[in-house]
Amino acid sequence: MTQERDKLLEKIRALLSKTIEAGCTEGEAMAALPKARAMMELHEVTDEELQLTKEEKATVHYYEARDPHGVKHGLAFAINKFVGTQSWSYRGEDKRATCGLSADVEFAEWLLEALDAFVKREYVRYAITAASGESNERRAAMRNFIQGCTIRISERLLELAQPPKQQTANARALVVTKQAAIDECLKAAGITLGRSRASTFNVRDHGAYEAGKAAGERASFGRPVTGKSAILRIGGK
Repeated sequence: MTQERDKLLEKIRALLSKTIEAGCTEGEAMAALPKARAMMELHEVTDEELQLTKEEKATVHYYEARDPHGVKHGLAFAINKFVGTQSWSYRGEDKRATCGLSADVEFAEWLLEALDAFVKREYVRYAITAASGESNERRAAMRNFIQGCTIRISERLLELAQPPKQQTANARALVVTKQAAIDECLKAAGITLGRSRASTFNVRDHGAYEAGKAAGERASFGRPVTGKSAILRIGGK
């Protein structure tokens, strides 16, 4: 991030902060927004870039890791790539952690909880009409449905996380800045992360697995429209 770029971002932030609540007249507030948007379009400034400042530090947030059906485990890697965070679990403990900028960590946690609820809700909908047989057969159907659903959601998230072919220098610089903040935070905390092993599984109920993948196509990945994560919105289905 150059000094000129930082000054530009501050000007845009100042324009976006002009509201009636801040003491501006209605006319001033109405004029500031289109000017800010025009500057953002001209200089290819994203909402996400406006959230990041040179002084912002990455932090580690800890959460309960209860995940009996492995839904969150199946989604965590792709969510981290999509949002720009890094997470890990503690072996033998019901605890997991996510490292990143505050807004990114908040979004990653919100998205993980939202998609966990989505997968479980979709399985219940499927099971009402399709799951039958002995208890071990129903467990296999549930397991394979969840696997199919989390795999398809992860595939879509990873596709969206890929940088565009015509990525700007500013966009690349933002990614580097965020990763540097995460690396610095982990180093300061004395945390060293190893490589995770790829999960293996057997598909016993192919119908449930395919139904799960079909359900994964219906998941959406937008930020919540209220609260701290409301600045950025990402389209979904």
